[in-house]
Amino acid sequence: MATILLSQHSSNPLEVGSSDIRNKAYHEEYVSARNTNGAFSPTSEDGHNGLESPDMVEYHNHLAHLYSKQGGVPSTIKRRRPSHPDELPVVDLDESMESADDMNFEAPHDMGNLDDDEEDPDEDADADGETDEEKTLYLKPPEEQQEIQLEIANLNNAVPSLSEDYTIVDRLGTGTFSSVYKAIDLAYHYKWDNTAWHGYHPPTSSAHYQSAPYSPGTKVFVAIKRIYVTSNPERIRNEISIMEDCRGCRHTSQLITAFRHQDQVVAVMPYTRNDDFREFYKDLSMAGIKAYFRCMFRALRDIHARGIIHRDVKPANFLYDPRTGIGALCDFGLASRMDGSTPVHGACLHTSATREHPHGKIRGRNDYDVDLLKKMQREARQKSSWSSDRVGYPDKDTRAPSKANRAGTRGFRAPEVLLKCSQQTGAIDVWSAGMILLFFLAGKFPLLQSSDDIEALMEIATIIGRQKMEKTAILHSRTFATNVPSISQEGISWREFVEKQNPNIFKPRTPDPRYYPYNDHETHSPGGLDYPPSSSSSYSFSRSRSTTPTRANIPAPPTTESHRIEVEAALSLLAEVMHPESTRRITPRGALYHPFLADSSEPEDDDLFPHPFGDGVCGKWHYVDERTDEQYVVILDDEEQKGRRVISGEGIAIGKWPCEFHRHECYEE
Repeated sequence: MATILLSQHSSNPLEVGSSDIRNKAYHEEYVSARNTNGAFSPTSEDGHNGLESPDMVEYHNHLAHLYSKQGGVPSTIKRRRPSHPDELPVVDLDESMESADDMNFEAPHDMGNLDDDEEDPDEDADADGETDEEKTLYLKPPEEQQEIQLEIANLNNAVPSLSEDYTIVDRLGTGTFSSVYKAIDLAYHYKWDNTAWHGYHPPTSSAHYQSAPYSPGTKVFVAIKRIYVTSNPERIRNEISIMEDCRGCRHTSQLITAFRHQDQVVAVMPYTRNDDFREFYKDLSMAGIKAYFRCMFRALRDIHARGIIHRDVKPANFLYDPRTGIGALCDFGLASRMDGSTPVHGACLHTSATREHPHGKIRGRNDYDVDLLKKMQREARQKSSWSSDRVGYPDKDTRAPSKANRAGTRGFRAPEVLLKCSQQTGAIDVWSAGMILLFFLAGKFPLLQSSDDIEALMEIATIIGRQKMEKTAILHSRTFATNVPSISQEGISWREFVEKQNPNIFKPRTPDPRYYPYNDHETHSPGGLDYPPSSSSSYSFSRSRSTTPTRANIPAPPTTESHRIEVEAALSLLAEVMHPESTRRITPRGALYHPFLADSSEPEDDDLFPHPFGDGVCGKWHYVDERTDEQYVVILDDEEQKGRRVISGEGIAIGKWPCEFHRHECYEE
């Protein structure tokens, strides 16, 4: 068995997972059906065993009331690994599997940890919550219940070993190439070694919840994804490899485990409770928006440091719980590795990403033909003045085709992606994150809805103006020409755009008491862990059975002046994350140190940054075997130095601290 994680890909920017058990749609549809058709009284032949008895109706009402009042318990869970580090398993995604030209991975959505139902009068509330989490299937309409029960039986039959370790209790979502189910992990507490995927994030880190193990006796819910045989094996391999490298990254969907039975690939994934973006983006306070982007930019900083571009950052792929202020980046189905090579044809005027320049830098003037570029710009501007009857494209274009990775979702693609830049960097993820910030500030979602790349460029040019778009195009050895009169020369700033879309941007709203940090009721998080996205000193970090927050107080509502200051800072960050020139766009680290997200009362992000394997204070004791590409750490064994093979997620130094294998050595030095 091998460790893999598979997630969702969607081209629909409005798509969200159907796994949120607080989704009122299920209950509303059910009530509507009952009002129309009358009470449903199934028999044992219907497969429901009288689920709509008066007792069950009362239970449904109890569940609906419960989920409307509390946010539930978000959770992360486990990773399967063998008992010895040298017994690393391998999944054989054999080439006989049917391939597909595209994949539609569904996001890993649900897994919860609630408390065991021991007979303890002080823990009745926790026990009730656990039972409710296990019975969410019965919130759905009877017809859907039957369908899901048949799917669960089919999955257990197709993968017989699954039922030995997991009890599937509900379906969380389904897509073209996968379905995701909620299950109870029966063996978390005694069979699996979970340390590698839990990681070692310190208590002062907002990602500490990923590292805290579950208390003995608690039930652990996981998300099980069934990958259909139509999925392209190479795309699966790519995602698996990238998710391996992302283990240990903060606020990133962690790799747990997966296994294969004949033509069935099953993945077990962590859970982050999340709400539909459209349900909270207009109501989230500035503090909540800050929490959202602290989590997002920490995730982007960590994956970019590993040479990985997510490529599909959007609300549906960032699972955020507005009640706790915690989010996780998921769906690496379109992710790619940064390419440091320089193409022979159509090379950009900027370099590829380097450690010193994560978004590249402008090349020296001797590295490109300045006169040719000026000629290209003159011709493009001349074409822009032509009348509409002269506009078109060559019937037989003899120019060499431009090839570049264009993966992503419409409305979120950065200008360099639309211009087919061949040396893309993590800056494309920052642009997409900026689009989400734009939704929050403008109070509208979605905003850009083009049908193709040309329309997308025109939408952006309508805002930023012809001059900036021309400069952006030439950065990638392209030209921009248009005779559309609505595109002005100078354009407007992103600040002006926001103020036009949201004239009340500077008017403070009354904080929503449902959402972080103004929710004063009991707030749950993964496995019963109470955690903040920013102020770690305000909470206790433990996975205890009692999950009542220990925050000293709730912040006071913002004043007109304090709100204005925060909006000004947010607009400043927006301008930097939405800079059309990729080399001048702010990096994730820069965003975390921007006044809008920086917090002087918190540890610096550099001190909590999980280094890629081989970096950090103990990097000199890390190495990769040149023959096998396997990772090793040097350890002392009876005063003798020996190499110990490690797996993904192990041997990660955080900030100025060494990894778990070298704490003693570094302390001695």
